[in-house]
Amino acid sequence: MHHGWSHLQAGRLKMLLADFHHPVSYEMALQYPHRALIAPRVRVTLEYLLEAFAAREESHVPLQALGRYGA
Repeated sequence: MHHGWSHLQAGRLKMLLADFHHPVSYEMALQYPHRALIAPRVRVTLEYLLEAFAAREESHVPLQALGRYGA
């Protein structure tokens, strides 16, 4: 859904069979060593990923908002 969000908003894409698919919310988990053992490069990568995902609108689309894009 993340890749298609801008196309849904622009009307270039419609959801099909939405009544037969029941999406669930999901979370992404980043696993890394204990904070006392974390390498600086891993810490920088984690900080970058958290910031990048937080800044993207499509990462925060509530499932209820998808209903208006059905065909």
